[in-house]
Amino acid sequence: MTDPVRVTRPLATGRDDVCVLAWAGQLDHSNAQRLRGDLQRFLLPEHSHLVLDLAGLSFADSTGVRIILALRREILQRDGVIALAALNDRVSRLLEITGLTQAFSVHPSTEQALSALPQPHQSV
Repeated sequence: MTDPVRVTRPLATGRDDVCVLAWAGQLDHSNAQRLRGDLQRFLLPEHSHLVLDLAGLSFADSTGVRIILALRREILQRDGVIALAALNDRVSRLLEITGLTQAFSVHPSTEQALSALPQPHQSV
């Protein structure tokens, strides 16, 4: 593994209930624990909605799929929405093969994913 996954908060949304995270690099079992720690640091209790910008994620194995599914479970428990944005061809194919594109709201860009989220006064 030459380029371990990194997590950043690329933009502020102006909404306390939304967290946007960008993943870049390669995600596999060798760096999954560090990613989980990063997610705990960034994803706060008040965040009921999550947008994952995956444009920079160049590789993910089954470990990555499990982490995304665990995030989905957590966000659903908060009565929120998890949206995936800017999937590159490799990640898009992985999600299609596993049938997960139907389990998520998938958008071409982070901005479109944010626009599709429920507004604070709307229920999911």
